[in-house]
Amino acid sequence: MTSMQLILEIKQNKIGLNLISGGKSLNKLEWKEDNSLSRLLLAKIDQLLRKNKIGVDKISGYKIISDVPKNWTSARIAKITFESLGIATLAQ
Repeated sequence: MTSMQLILEIKQNKIGLNLISGGKSLNKLEWKEDNSLSRLLLAKIDQLLRKNKIGVDKISGYKIISDVPKNWTSARIAKITFESLGIATLAQ
């Protein structure tokens, strides 16, 4: 199986979570950013993985693309969440 990555895009008004395999998007979830990332991110990751019938152990990396500064709460929460799940490493 090709390695898979999670790509999280943080914009001021919208969040996107994309499951990538072999450079192609398998599935993507988007939702409105209303300071709910800490409440929704784990549920959205779970939803995306279940929908594609894969486990977190199949994810080889993640990437956070952010339009907001790295010191904003949303960006920090995203990084901490991925690290705490043990999802491989930050993709370059």
